[in-house]
Amino acid sequence: MVRLKYAYIYLDNILPYTGVEFGQAHRPWIDWEEHHGWFYRSIAKTFIEAKKGAHLINSADLGVNFKTNTEYFSSEIGVYNGEGYHSETANSNTDLSFEARLTAHILGTGKNKKPKPQEDSYADISFLMQYSTEHKNTNNDLKWYGIHAVYNQPLFLLAGMYLKSDNDNGEYEGKGWSINGEFRPVKEWSILARYDKWDVEEIGEEKTRKEYIVGAAYNFNKNVKLIGNIFGIDPDDNKDNDEEIRYMFTAEVKW
Repeated sequence: MVRLKYAYIYLDNILPYTGVEFGQAHRPWIDWEEHHGWFYRSIAKTFIEAKKGAHLINSADLGVNFKTNTEYFSSEIGVYNGEGYHSETANSNTDLSFEARLTAHILGTGKNKKPKPQEDSYADISFLMQYSTEHKNTNNDLKWYGIHAVYNQPLFLLAGMYLKSDNDNGEYEGKGWSINGEFRPVKEWSILARYDKWDVEEIGEEKTRKEYIVGAAYNFNKNVKLIGNIFGIDPDDNKDNDEEIRYMFTAEVKW
């Protein structure tokens, strides 16, 4: 199966400080976090998307997204199909998903949409949410909200998130948190770590998923990053002997 992830039109400044993106568009949260708080999607998706984390949404959907950027405040507010680009019913579902990100930029860096973490300093606090009616063609609505904070300077990054989800006791019911950090002791080198914990609260399926990631990265040049890391995974803390350790080496190439 071939999936189309992004296919959108962006119109800038249709309102003061605000542009609009429509089509198979970015959703408000994941792209923002990948440019401000978690720079290693090549080894692991963000906590809100990862199957071993909250696993609530993916990064794109059919809809419209209004993006506002000022020095001390930015936001993305969108209305979407709600199924995500993975779903085979994405074009047929008539129920809508309302999603938003509201961010306070404490150091006045809101107009810098893609900061350079090894050069820039920023401190941001974000509120994020989704309200999806009859989510994925079920009778259950999905409502979740979260708080995220990140502080970055050239030497290090520290970020954390809390999420709470209500799915009428369905499979997306739960709560959890994630924290990640990055230490850059010398130029081009980084030490990274992340810990995720998600409590599944679906009736009859109660369990806790946990994962940690530890690794190191080297910026070989402006296009290539080399990453070596370890995953520690516990998919269900109610079961014994299901933990596993994985090792990964990645060459990340960007143009």
